[in-house]
Amino acid sequence: MKLGAPITVNNLIDWTKAKNLSLDYKGRINPYIKTISTDSRTIKKGDFFIPIVGEIYDGHEFMLDAVRKGANGFVLQEDHIEKINRWKDLVSPQDWKKLVILISRNNIDFLLDLSLRYIRRFNPIVIGITGSVGKTTTKDFIVGVLSGNFNIKYTPRNYNTEIGIAGSVLEIDSSTQFFICELGMREKGQIRALSEAVNLDIGAITAVGPSHLEFFESVEEIALAKAEMADFLEKKNGILFLNNDDEWTDFIKDRVSCKIKKFGRNSNIDFNFIENEMDRFGRYSIGFFTENIKVTDLVLPVCGYHNIYNACCAAAICTYLGVMPGTLKNGLENAILESNRMQVLEKDGKIIINDCYNASPLSMKRAADTLKQISIKNKSRSVAVIADMLELGKQSDRLHYELGEYICEKGIDVLVAFGKLSENICAGFSCRKGSNRNGLKRKDIYYFNDKEELKSNLEKIIKKGDTILVKGSRANKLESLIEYI
Repeated sequence: MKLGAPITVNNLIDWTKAKNLSLDYKGRINPYIKTISTDSRTIKKGDFFIPIVGEIYDGHEFMLDAVRKGANGFVLQEDHIEKINRWKDLVSPQDWKKLVILISRNNIDFLLDLSLRYIRRFNPIVIGITGSVGKTTTKDFIVGVLSGNFNIKYTPRNYNTEIGIAGSVLEIDSSTQFFICELGMREKGQIRALSEAVNLDIGAITAVGPSHLEFFESVEEIALAKAEMADFLEKKNGILFLNNDDEWTDFIKDRVSCKIKKFGRNSNIDFNFIENEMDRFGRYSIGFFTENIKVTDLVLPVCGYHNIYNACCAAAICTYLGVMPGTLKNGLENAILESNRMQVLEKDGKIIINDCYNASPLSMKRAADTLKQISIKNKSRSVAVIADMLELGKQSDRLHYELGEYICEKGIDVLVAFGKLSENICAGFSCRKGSNRNGLKRKDIYYFNDKEELKSNLEKIIKKGDTILVKGSRANKLESLIEYI
């Protein structure tokens, strides 16, 4: 992480309340730190190293590598302090004496404290997006609108954890006017901590659904955890944007005290949209309206009805910030969106919807809706090539089964499922086929637990003229299937 503006060791100590164990620090000029790294593999001479304790690796185990590569110092979690003597014996006394050595209670908290104090130096307007689905696309739409007229910084790709967000914050400098970030969540309290760490001014919850149920008991718990951003917004006199058409919005609204604005399809709310035509690739022409603003004939650069809501959320926030209609339209239509997210391509007479980046029950259903809409528009056969949804905990089997039922009820013609958990999708799909609303007596179901076998069979299953959805959780990496379709 190359810092937007250098900081001193004194800054690190004052901002994070870390303890200083540096042997020769007091007699030296307060040194500047220009680059911070959490990855020992990328360390260069003069970098400051912050090891992170992860699920698989503990960065403290690579501390010596970082020092040998030229790190000028590091922060050590206090529960690893006994390792200092071991490392000290493996480094020359002269080099060890030069190191800046700090001790923290927890290095993630160290990063968050550093992030908060750093961003307060420059005080940009901070926009944070959370939600079970749509976070990255909404963020990308906001970036597309604001980047044309303002100096902005933002979290790249899906850098929505403490490490990714802090790294992006540390790139801010005195010229930064807006910071746009995506706030991810895997436990209670995380959204509250991240909202404070970025000094949030404007928040948005795109939608709430059953994701990360491995870490939560219910969707209600997820809604409450997402709503934590409202606690900081109330203190900051900030504002929260909510999707008026999401089933959990009233639940959240009744439990928060910050200022709220709503976006959605209803004409009686703060910011609403109307949809017009959908082209053969599932992209909508839409309009946005408020009391004072009107934007018409805007064509979204991505398919799917649900992406109208992501664009509407972005448009509502940017309009609140004073962006004019022409700038809004141009920014949304030309936004650069992340790959493997509802990307449509035409290949050998087939339409392929590449939504391989990740999957949850809600995003799967939205993608299935889009598949059916595009297939109807093109009068084609609909084929869902889908894989396991992960991190669903005890409810995983049921949610996979219900997804199979949903896909069948939507009238999807062919199901191609991959992964152990996806057997339940096939079971739900098969159970519903006899009572299908379209009266179809038979549906084709293909199940694979071996990706190579799946690849070799795709050409036999898929026909010219088909519309195909490819979607699964990130671990499945289904984008590797595209070339075989």
